Amino acid sequence: MVDLLQHILNGITSGCVLALVALGVTLVFGISRFASVAHGDYVTLGAYFALVANRAGWNLVLSGLVGVMACVFFGYIFFIFVFRPLDRRPKIASVIGSIGVALVVRHAILFIWGTEQHSYQVAIERGIRFMGLMITKNEIIIVITAFILMAFIHLILKKTRIGKEMRALADDQDLARVTAINPLQVITLMWILALSLAGVAGLLLGLKSIITPYMGWDILLSAFAAAILGGIGNPYGAMAGAITIGVSEEVSTMFFPPTYRLAVAFLIMILTLLFRPSGIFGQKVEVK
Repeated sequence: MVDLLQHILNGITSGCVLALVALGVTLVFGISRFASVAHGDYVTLGAYFALVANRAGWNLVLSGLVGVMACVFFGYIFFIFVFRPLDRRPKIASVIGSIGVALVVRHAILFIWGTEQHSYQVAIERGIRFMGLMITKNEIIIVITAFILMAFIHLILKKTRIGKEMRALADDQDLARVTAINPLQVITLMWILALSLAGVAGLLLGLKSIITPYMGWDILLSAFAAAILGGIGNPYGAMAGAITIGVSEEVSTMFFPPTYRLAVAFLIMILTLLFRPSGIFGQKVEVK
């Protein structure tokens, strides 16, 4: 029982990082109506820029801000020159464009930083033990940061004008346009939010494990599974789906080798698509 609870605790920690990635994915899909394959590589980009700042002697908070600003800067450039022109075309064009952006970002990272594994310069501390369970200080930071950001996104969506405009644009874009909503402004702010979440996720993911050029791609697949499980386009479903996927992946290591973790996420995604395509909390979304 203690082992099971430990795996559940580890799964919650992993799910918190996954939730930030899935939340960014579902924000893009909910408003721009396409699955951005580049989002995982934005996570990697944020992690590497945070690494540069950290190795320059900056603390993790300032390093994370550098990673977020890098994600927003480069991601916005790609939005202006790639995704915005493709917005008038069939959505498959945007998906293919995001694949191209992902490859550009990934190979730029490989060219600059190489294939070596890296880690942040943080002090190694003993884990905290309670009730037979073990959790590290970094894991506590990850959970607290993720929940603060998820609460922040909730407040934006529910309590602010721009959040209401985002929800309106996600529900019915044609109706939103005739109610004096500026779609470009809403979409721009949505991208800034999604890219900021990617930057923070990169920092937390690097803090939890190691930094590699493929770290964002590896977590992106689970993020898609989480978004589909919760209902693609539903931010709250993405959060719940991410925690579910994270716990499921961790618990599965009690019975199968860790290399099969991703297969568990895909199995959940396939079952969701077969028996509840709209997801647990989602509604059916029509994509033209």
